[in-house]
Amino acid sequence: MKVEKKQQLLRWYMEGEQKAINIKTVPYMGIEPLKELVNKVLYDGGRVLYITGEMKEHVLISQYMRNLGFSSISLHQDLEINEKESLVICDYFQALRIREQYDLVVYDDVNSFPIHKKPEMQHLIGFIFPRCKKVVAYSFETVFMGMDVLEVPMAGRSGFVSEPRVIETRLNLDEFVPTSVYEYLLWFVYEKKKVLFLTADKKVKRKVARFLSKVDESLESCIFDVDEIGTKTMKELVKDLEKPYIFITDDLDDYLDVETNFEIIIHGSDSSRYSYRELLFLCLRTGFYEEMNGEVIMLCQHITRDMERTKELTRHFNKVLWEEGFE
Repeated sequence: MKVEKKQQLLRWYMEGEQKAINIKTVPYMGIEPLKELVNKVLYDGGRVLYITGEMKEHVLISQYMRNLGFSSISLHQDLEINEKESLVICDYFQALRIREQYDLVVYDDVNSFPIHKKPEMQHLIGFIFPRCKKVVAYSFETVFMGMDVLEVPMAGRSGFVSEPRVIETRLNLDEFVPTSVYEYLLWFVYEKKKVLFLTADKKVKRKVARFLSKVDESLESCIFDVDEIGTKTMKELVKDLEKPYIFITDDLDDYLDVETNFEIIIHGSDSSRYSYRELLFLCLRTGFYEEMNGEVIMLCQHITRDMERTKELTRHFNKVLWEEGFE
């Protein structure tokens, strides 16, 4: 985040007339745009409420402040929240029970897979609004209408966002995999890639696995059902750089903390289970651990508005990168 934008954020907090601000960035951005602001508020004696869906063992703002020697932190533990501490970290549902006043509230919609929809975010922030002096919506989309938007481009990883490829087919996706997707799989296997093959449900997952194994025996040794092997084994297998793996799953949580880039195939991306929020996070996840992004292939029978919105957002983030001078 460029120095002038950090200064702009600090000026908003100290002098700005608007109570709220949008910080718009890509999923999995981390906390770089927020660190200095949270640090300043706390060391000036202020109180911060930080709302995030991150697992409590991996909350980035907690790790950052503890590394600085700051210890007045209440990190959500099950259902209990200690609002006496200066930095209170909680999830969405815990935030609905907040009663204390805060100098700064941050809603982090960037660093965890999106469970809550935009209207839910706005509802929670509306509830919190009277209990704070200033509030930040840290998201990949504008949350506060009519308020300033501070755009922060992705930088420091692969340098661009994977724009998804859409494959539209008339085939019954409950039974078949189109030739074009099969050809992608062959290429991924040849290149010894790790593939995450997402299906709409367990029934479709089993059918797809059987179909792929029958259509080409060379794929059979590469295909693993995550339900059968478990995520612990999955984490071990991805460390093998000499072999390709195709992990088939219907659970969006299965890949979250597996430390590798994936080539991602979303089988039935026109399903109602996928909003643009989930699809966008998948696009960013494919380039999270290594410099070289993977592919994201959205396989569908018809293109939905959520799929179109995902493509618009990925193009937008790449356009911002270009305009900001990143390569």
